[in-house]
Amino acid sequence: MLIGVYTKIGLLGFGGGYAVLSFIRSEVVDGHAWIDAEQFDNVVEMSAFAPGPTTSNVLAAIAYRLQGWKGLVMGTIAALWPSFLLIMLLAVATRILHNPWLTGALHGIEVAVVGLLIDVVWTLWKDVPKAVVTAILALLSLALTVLGLNPVITIGIAAAIGLFDFLIRRQPLSRGSKPTSEIHHE
Repeated sequence: MLIGVYTKIGLLGFGGGYAVLSFIRSEVVDGHAWIDAEQFDNVVEMSAFAPGPTTSNVLAAIAYRLQGWKGLVMGTIAALWPSFLLIMLLAVATRILHNPWLTGALHGIEVAVVGLLIDVVWTLWKDVPKAVVTAILALLSLALTVLGLNPVITIGIAAAIGLFDFLIRRQPLSRGSKPTSEIHHE
């Protein structure tokens, strides 16, 4: 089943990068319930730190969790073979890349990817803790990115602010759980 789902993601996951995360989430969280939404978000967050494409890292981590090393290898191959084949076909067909029909289709795909990215941002935003620190981190990260700061530095700054917030409050921001003080008083 893993190979079939991962091949489907590889075949239909257009846009690359974060644009595909919404599709992956719908398959592994909503469609098959292999992991829950919070676990998925954690995998995405941790995969962003690993070298390589985030989507491949997310798929590899989930496959490993489900079936160990065998799942990791088979799942990665299943997810990547469609892209590999497409790249090989495009390499052969480079002479038609200046065709106005193909150029128009590619421009349409670019616009669709923007919509997919907005969906990913909205989906991730719905799952983050609702706190002033969250809004500040999101706006600061956006500003630093627009200013052209290296994403690694932006992530480092956000991690430092999150750690500082934790040290002040002595509890991490969590999704939907009650603060420790409320749990002890019930």
